[in-house]
Amino acid sequence: NAEQNLKAFLMHQEATESASANALGELAAGLDLPGPPHRIECYDISNIQGTNSVSSMVVFVEGRAKKSDYRHFKIQYDKGPNDFAMMQETLRRRLRYLRHDADRPPVGEGDAAAAAMEAQAARKERFHQRPDLLLIDGGKGQLNAVVEVLHEMDMWGIPVAGLAKENEWLYVPGNPDPLVLPPNSAGLHLVMRVRDEAHRFAITFHR
Repeated sequence: NAEQNLKAFLMHQEATESASANALGELAAGLDLPGPPHRIECYDISNIQGTNSVSSMVVFVEGRAKKSDYRHFKIQYDKGPNDFAMMQETLRRRLRYLRHDADRPPVGEGDAAAAAMEAQAARKERFHQRPDLLLIDGGKGQLNAVVEVLHEMDMWGIPVAGLAKENEWLYVPGNPDPLVLPPNSAGLHLVMRVRDEAHRFAITFHR
C-alpha cells in the first residue's frame, strides 16, 4: 500500500510540475518575457464602501502559491477613494526594499564578516527577492499608475502586466491594445488564479 501510494503521489507531483511549467511557458510567450516567471507577485486593493482600504500581495513561485510570502498593506492614503494612488503607495512600499538592496555596496571577496551581515540583513528584509513579474488587478489605469512608480524608482527592468477582470484581458506597458490569450490557455488560467487569490487574501483582512 505504501509503495502504491508513493507511486501515485509521485505521478501526481510530476503532472502538477509539468502543468505549471506549461502554464509559465505560455505566459512568458504571451507577455514576451525573457523566460518563464519564476516568482510572480500580484497586488489587489480592497475596501469597505470606500473606507478601511487595504492592499494584498500574493506570491506564486513556479506556478504555486507561497503563502509564507503573502502580505497585507494597511493603506495610509486618506484623501478619499483612489485605487491608482493606493496601488502606487503599495508598490513604493514594496519596491523600496529592492532599492535598498541595489544601494548596498558589494561584499568584498573573502570578507566573511561583511558576508554574514549581508545574509542577516537579507533574512530580515521580507521583500528582498526580486519578482520576475508584477501582476496588477486592473486595466490600463492601474497599470499606468504602477509604471510611474517603476520609472520613479528606476525599477523599469521588472516586467509588469495588468489583468482586467471584465474580459480577462492582459495589458502591458507601451501597448494600447490588450493581449487576448485563448480561453483555454494554461497561461491565462494561471494569471486568473493568481489574481483571484490576491482578491481572496485582500478580503480576509476585512473579515
